[in-house]
Amino acid sequence: MSWEEMFKGDFAADDVRAYGELVEHLHAVQNALASMPMDREAIDGLAADLAGWRERLEPLTTDEQHQVNGRVAELPVRGHAMLPELLVTSRTRDRVEGTVRFGRWFMGGGMAVHGGAVTLLFDEVLGILASLAAGGITRTAYLNTSYRALTPIDTELEAIAWIDRVEGRKWFVRGELRHGDVVCAEAEGLFLRLLPEQGLGKRTTD
Repeated sequence: MSWEEMFKGDFAADDVRAYGELVEHLHAVQNALASMPMDREAIDGLAADLAGWRERLEPLTTDEQHQVNGRVAELPVRGHAMLPELLVTSRTRDRVEGTVRFGRWFMGGGMAVHGGAVTLLFDEVLGILASLAAGGITRTAYLNTSYRALTPIDTELEAIAWIDRVEGRKWFVRGELRHGDVVCAEAEGLFLRLLPEQGLGKRTTD
């Protein structure tokens, strides 16, 4: 089973649209929450609303192969609600390019993106390329990020990943996050192609 088949769910087009709207609203709520002042009335009301959401959602919990999150291939980052919305504009077996905009939710300080969120993005874009190039599921063995300049929030950025070299099941991938001509961050990672018997639920130390 290929990487794309493993992470693709069989969803009707209208269901995909509806879930995409849900994730869009969630991201907007996260950005608004990250931007709000201390307002006790709003906080108490929102906490009560979220408690209701939790009561509604918890009975719907299912296993990984049947969840929607991260398995909607038609949506950016497969509809994975945790990830910044990476829009892939070009994809080959050697290179992936895309654009991303980090909202206020991902801010670390000084109106700049949190360093951990930058690494989260790199894990996604480098991992996409590694799995496409390997023709199957890969896992991150290591991922090193070098921060070259502050990464601005609420700004369209360019994310690029390319294959550096391949050694057996080891795929070495590099990437950049750019704001125009400015390189905000660079990354280099090692991804291991899983053996058929390892599937998604087993780790590898090879």
